[in-house]
Amino acid sequence: MRIKILVIPTIVLFAGGVLVAQRGAPPPQQRPPAPAAGGLETIQIRPNVYVIFGAGANITVHTGEDGVMLVDTGSEASADKVVAAVKAITDRRIRMIFNTSADPEHVGGNDKVGAAGVPLNPDNFTGGELRATVVAHENVLQRLSVPAKGEKAWPPDMWPTETFTSRYRSYYINDEAVQAIRQLGAVSDGDVMVHFRRADVIAVGDIIDLRHFPAIDPAKGGSIQGELDALNRLLDLTVPAMPLVVKAGRTLIVPGHGPISDYAEVVEYRDMVTTIKDIIEDQIKKGMTLQQVKAANPTAGYRKRWGAESGPWTTDMFVEAIYNGLKNPTRKTE
Repeated sequence: MRIKILVIPTIVLFAGGVLVAQRGAPPPQQRPPAPAAGGLETIQIRPNVYVIFGAGANITVHTGEDGVMLVDTGSEASADKVVAAVKAITDRRIRMIFNTSADPEHVGGNDKVGAAGVPLNPDNFTGGELRATVVAHENVLQRLSVPAKGEKAWPPDMWPTETFTSRYRSYYINDEAVQAIRQLGAVSDGDVMVHFRRADVIAVGDIIDLRHFPAIDPAKGGSIQGELDALNRLLDLTVPAMPLVVKAGRTLIVPGHGPISDYAEVVEYRDMVTTIKDIIEDQIKKGMTLQQVKAANPTAGYRKRWGAESGPWTTDMFVEAIYNGLKNPTRKTE
């Protein structure tokens, strides 16, 4: 596996009224090319931050003197490849894993990837086998340990070992302030963003999925307003390349799927979701049924880029999630 370095091309555009410019920058120091790791691709985005692509979901890797922190572990089938990809980056042990949701593409590697590490603070209550600490919102543990009817039962080694319910769970690891940020009710009831403050990188899970419209799952606690709240909060944390618009410095966003993003792309994604939500809301006020709304194509102008007519998440499913959520709001305020 060859480790690539993120180079931001020169682009100048308006995003939410803000002029944003991007250009290539001198790359940070890079490890020598590493052996192949099963088709996964690793890109270095900061001197000590990498992203592994191709494991089901994007995996953020933060390295330092205390060890390795990961955001998500990918799918169960990719777990061995993920361990190999991390070893190609550094010989330090995996110490902490953050799960951004209970989705199988984000937690599937918890068992094997966790077993390749050790906890930050081993104690007499850890038990026999030492494993990396896995942090998630309490709702993720609930969904993995008590699955809904018809869903897969996950073995205990896949579960988080440390959970939280507060708005923030903060750590200081690798000389880095790290915050796991509760953002429930966006695409699910276990959504978490992870902010590496010194590195200025935010891993956001499926709150942003650049392959398609956000996969809001009302059955698992997701809602259109929760998604917009999450995107607006993310923008509050994200710094654009201003006022030195020709430099590469900016907050980097690692989405659950798709390429590394920044402020401008989050604004574009947020504005897309807002526009479609407002159109459907207006159609509901006019008394239109779900079928009439679908026929009116409220996603026009965005369908070509983010839409899908088949697959696990289609445009019709997105429209239906918004329509039903606006007609029957059930989301509780954070």
